[in-house]
Amino acid sequence: MLDGIGGQMNCPNYCCPKCKGTLTIDVPASDGGAQRAYQCARCVRDFPVIKGIPDFRVYSDPYIDLESDRLKGMRLAEKASDMTFAELVAFYYSITPEVPPDLARYYLNHHIAGTTRGAGILARFASYDLPLPSARHLVLDLGCGTGGFLAAAAPKTDASLIGVDVAFRWLIVARKRLEELGCNDAQLVCACADYLPFPDQSIDAIVAENLIEHVRDQSGLFAEIARVRRVDSAVLARTVNRFAIGPEPHVGVWGVGFLPRPLMNDYVKLVKGIPYEHIHLQSVRELHASVTSSGQADLRVKCAVLNQQDYQHHPPHRQRLFKLYSRLANNVALLRPALTNVGPYLDIVSTPQPVALPAAENICKV
Repeated sequence: MLDGIGGQMNCPNYCCPKCKGTLTIDVPASDGGAQRAYQCARCVRDFPVIKGIPDFRVYSDPYIDLESDRLKGMRLAEKASDMTFAELVAFYYSITPEVPPDLARYYLNHHIAGTTRGAGILARFASYDLPLPSARHLVLDLGCGTGGFLAAAAPKTDASLIGVDVAFRWLIVARKRLEELGCNDAQLVCACADYLPFPDQSIDAIVAENLIEHVRDQSGLFAEIARVRRVDSAVLARTVNRFAIGPEPHVGVWGVGFLPRPLMNDYVKLVKGIPYEHIHLQSVRELHASVTSSGQADLRVKCAVLNQQDYQHHPPHRQRLFKLYSRLANNVALLRPALTNVGPYLDIVSTPQPVALPAAENICKV
């Protein structure tokens, strides 16, 4: 049995993230810290299970190499039993000196507010008339980070929840949040969002909150979403708007998105002293092109629907700006096209379907 969060759970039948071939389990792991490993005979490649989390990555987190990420995750795992979730996040930033103190405080608040923002995502399902799948359905949270949506969704649905992130270290922190809140049935998987270890048409709903801007190949990401989602399944994604009027939220610097891409990294380094080469903001036009290239005709790029849960962790002056934007976007239809181009976020939403989603057929027990 794999060590999940709390024992046996519903899970997908994994496939090789690279070739999509069949995997075997219980082979000797090539990574000494792994408990078990999956193996693809076709690719001749092992995918270790470390601290109960299968690692299906085909490339590393752009901010840290695989070995360093695993070591950092193991260090966090050692501390997790003696710390609260908030303390564990704070400890993470104490051992990550490359993050400036002001951003570390901002990120800490962001993570602590994750469950509240997850409730905002659930509210967004209702706003867009999207059904949240129920029992025997699979819900995939791409770029789950510290598990805020998983924690918010667990009490609200009987669906099987799967959180995927490229950062093993953050999944260790996510597990602490889920354990703390008694959400013991979610499955955490370390994988690249554009190389997912799930079979074709196996997922009933996909959430991707603030993931798209962290993926270099957005077209490849949407192509992979198209591959794993069932026909007419729900998709709800959000990304930072490249041309938003306001400071870029990842680095707190104004005007980044309005620069030519080759100048963005140098500008942020000059103003903030940190690199920016791994963030790839999209405009409405660019995002629409990526969605269209994936062939998913039911996906639309929309003016983001905001509720207080989305932004209450921001400083008061930013909250006032978000409230103003929300009032204009929700109440003044003529302004919506302009606000879509310069608003803080862009939503990618599937068209609501009048029929219930089909039951998943590939649920297994491990």
